[in-house]
Amino acid sequence: MPDWGTTFLLMVTAAFTVANWNASWRGKFSVYYATKPFVLLGLIAIFLLNGPTGSFRLPFLLGLMFSLLGDVFLIPQGKRWFLAGMGAFAVAQILYIIGFNASLPSSPVLVIGIVGFLAGALILHLAADRLAAKTNLSRRFLWLCKIYSFLVLGMAISAVLCLDRAGWSDTGAVMAGVGGILFLVSDIMIGLDKLDRRLPRYKFWIIVTYHVGQFLIAAAVLSVSAGIA
Repeated sequence: MPDWGTTFLLMVTAAFTVANWNASWRGKFSVYYATKPFVLLGLIAIFLLNGPTGSFRLPFLLGLMFSLLGDVFLIPQGKRWFLAGMGAFAVAQILYIIGFNASLPSSPVLVIGIVGFLAGALILHLAADRLAAKTNLSRRFLWLCKIYSFLVLGMAISAVLCLDRAGWSDTGAVMAGVGGILFLVSDIMIGLDKLDRRLPRYKFWIIVTYHVGQFLIAAAVLSVSAGIA
């Protein structure tokens, strides 16, 4: 699309993002929930209008769409809505993992990544059990959260491994890696909230790390796919 069109979309998306972050910081949650879906909508529009959706981009586009669905599901309050949102985000994580692993890193780096995933999953498992011991969370709900955390960890490690994947520029790989890590950090803070271990202004930090993570992943994919094209 023309450069002015991309610039306009970026400005509109940035405006909704700033409004959403400001509402979160100030505790204006009616504005926060009203603006939240438009951030991902803008990002999806930018993604769609900047080049064809080939086989490389498709998993990430679908991941963004399921992330938007998760954002919408998390607006109403209640455990069922939270589980629906987590389910949508779980699908998004799987799609991102598929997208990142369209090309594999070298065997030694892949082994390091697998070991890192197993170690991280063990830490998340033990930490969740320890923190949940003083809460009234059901074992079923806790395990669903653990499974989701393993998916996010797998996505974050897959993103970091782009540093050794063929076809990924240094800039694109760094953006993907940082984006994946920020996404993981955001969801860890959500987990801490469910375990009654909230940080000050936790909703603000959750949404900022989530949005920046999504922006960086999308920017990385667009830059790399532009090079492929």
